[in-house]
Amino acid sequence: MINESTSLEYEKAINYIYSLICDGSLKVGSKLPAERAIAEKLGIGRNSTREALSILHGMGMITRVQGSGNYVSKNAGSSIKQIITVMLALGTITKQDVCEFRRIMEKSVCSVLINKSFSRQQEEHFRELLNEMKIAQSKRLVEIDKAFHDSLILATENTLFITVMEAVTEVYREWIDIVLKKADKENKQKLFQCHSDIFDSILNKDTEMVINAVDRHYDLIEEML
Repeated sequence: MINESTSLEYEKAINYIYSLICDGSLKVGSKLPAERAIAEKLGIGRNSTREALSILHGMGMITRVQGSGNYVSKNAGSSIKQIITVMLALGTITKQDVCEFRRIMEKSVCSVLINKSFSRQQEEHFRELLNEMKIAQSKRLVEIDKAFHDSLILATENTLFITVMEAVTEVYREWIDIVLKKADKENKQKLFQCHSDIFDSILNKDTEMVINAVDRHYDLIEEML
């Protein structure tokens, strides 16, 4: 068990690293000061420094490179996925909660894109995905579906959207992949139409249409889950 003084010491180390990130001394990919340097700077024990780094690593905030040191993680969003996975395992949230959150967030993503508009390159990319989706089977359909939804999120160019949605999507995809592989011809056609309508509604800046298309998409997925 960690005693109170040790607890205060490792909190000092966490706060120190946080302050280095806030003032710009550490950025994504930056190497953290060595354990000994942090301990000496703060006047704390190396065990406390090591505990702080372990906590930050567990949160997905830092990455350990064997023989090199600790670095500010490029994928801090992985901790969000871990939290969601643990909450599902503990029963504090359900699949339905995740699906509902994903549905609401996708509507928000589409609303952002209606206001933002696609670039010509993005528009061509979505058309290519839809053309492939129309004839895709099994594993390829799974890949294209993922690419479509990932591309929507990336098109927002909003880092918070991207970080949160990627984490939730990683959990959500495990269920969707199974559904898509088992989908019959009729449901595949329905899913294609939902995706096509999402794209068209964003191009036409039709908020009502995009909400309807997203709802039809997730209603169908939830029926097949």
